Amino acid sequence: MDPTTLFGLGISGFTLAIICVSVICSLVITAAAIAIPIYYFRNQRKRAEALMAVGTQGEATVLSLQDTGMFINNNPRVTLQLEIQMPYGAPYQITKTMTVPLIRLSQIQVGSKVQVMVDMSDPTNPDQVGLLLK
Repeated sequence: MDPTTLFGLGISGFTLAIICVSVICSLVITAAAIAIPIYYFRNQRKRAEALMAVGTQGEATVLSLQDTGMFINNNPRVTLQLEIQMPYGAPYQITKTMTVPLIRLSQIQVGSKVQVMVDMSDPTNPDQVGLLLK
């Protein structure tokens, strides 16, 4: 038997190593493709629940709406310029990029008023502002 073949099948050790690495890489990529979205959506849900628990409700006027050209689950990702008015304090503006369900897109047109939930510990952070779309 030739020492450069494996089990007499004519497969060299190098070829076998390449096949093993390819299979392992495929498994890792598949596992990541499943685990990352699950982690992302769980984390997003936890942030929304935390914002609802500690947030203060206010109102925002949509000053501008721009499409980013990106879609997530066939829903557009948009950039909004919002002027937020809380029950107390002066109005302020933020820019927030978010994915909007197509069925809710009509609620965030330029000039429309939207209810928002704001974490007052950092009210100018767009991640601490959630739109309450119905």
